[in-house]
Amino acid sequence: MKPDKRKGEIVSATRITVSPANRTELWLTITSLIDLIRREEGCRNYRFYGETEDQNAFLLIGEWETLAAWNDHLSSNDFAVLHGSLELLSDQTHVDFQVMKRVGGMEAKTRARCEPRESITLQLKETESVPHDELPSATPN
Repeated sequence: MKPDKRKGEIVSATRITVSPANRTELWLTITSLIDLIRREEGCRNYRFYGETEDQNAFLLIGEWETLAAWNDHLSSNDFAVLHGSLELLSDQTHVDFQVMKRVGGMEAKTRARCEPRESITLQLKETESVPHDELPSATPN
């Protein structure tokens, strides 16, 4: 039996909705960050999708080799810009970064990095591991 190379992988998912007036700015901001985030140490992939049923809703999926790589991302300038952009452009009352692999202590570290500001509360939910090929599919934007 081959060892599972993805055993320690962290998969994050973030759903974002924006007003029609902010859609283009959000798309431009995130697409300008995607290549920078993909080059971060330990990033396996980072994808940005548009939902087919709601043109103002988007999904970010990140795949990280380890918890350390995810934590480094949360401390990076690229994440700070991403999070700040979501705060400014999103029409949600909170932005929900969901982690698809249960890792103890991650919730506190993520919340510490992303303290809520006036307009948005960041919440991290830990769920059982879900293989990345079983995540809901969306049409890439």
